[in-house]
Amino acid sequence: MRYVDANLGAPGRWMLAAGLIGFGLVGLYFQHSIDGLQPFDLQVPWVWLNSAILVLGGIGLAWNRVSAKAALVLWGLLTVLLFVHAPGLVAEPADPVRWVSAMEVLGLLAACMLVAAPARTDFRLAARIAVGLMLIVFGAVHWLYADAVAGMIPDWMPGRAIWPLFTGTANIAAGLAIASGVLARPASALVGAMFASWIVLVHAPRLLAAPGERSEWVAGALAFALTGVAWTVNGALHRSGGDLQSRSR
Repeated sequence: MRYVDANLGAPGRWMLAAGLIGFGLVGLYFQHSIDGLQPFDLQVPWVWLNSAILVLGGIGLAWNRVSAKAALVLWGLLTVLLFVHAPGLVAEPADPVRWVSAMEVLGLLAACMLVAAPARTDFRLAARIAVGLMLIVFGAVHWLYADAVAGMIPDWMPGRAIWPLFTGTANIAAGLAIASGVLARPASALVGAMFASWIVLVHAPRLLAAPGERSEWVAGALAFALTGVAWTVNGALHRSGGDLQSRSR
């Protein structure tokens, strides 16, 4: 049986799984579409169906022996969601929120692609480029909308106006490294650590302050998922960082 090696890909898969499970649980609890992930409001029972797939798929993703099959199911769902984002991007191509949401879905799809088909060279290259593009778009948005991003940073952190520019630059640099394969391994590890730090520094305090706010739970789940995306790529890279290697046996 072929499956992803738990000793090599587990940290990324587990964080990715936690984020996807979080999305699903938020959808089930609030009976609402996942903001950003789904670009329009779904109605019951479609909310239940999408949320159940995310929860069950996430659980399967964390379980080594069925992770590839679970990733294949999630890959299919995320592909549909990515196509659903397309009309909005065409209608409002200058809307940064639409681009960020679409890139989030693309990154999640790419990570699931790596887990589902780790031996496919073309898929590995496509996943690396997709994650790189996602990070570059994130970085550009941080620079273009620095004031809005700064508003999400806790008051106690010094230099709030500088952090969006720093994180934007870090995203762009990591995106270029991952897409090109040059220093991709340290770049994917570090950008994943940056996403993980936001869980503690940004999302946990905001959740404690507003535990009933659906959008805060979605944002927290997204931080887990994006950490998982970066670390899934990292776990599939050679020690040299130059190419993605097979994690199947």
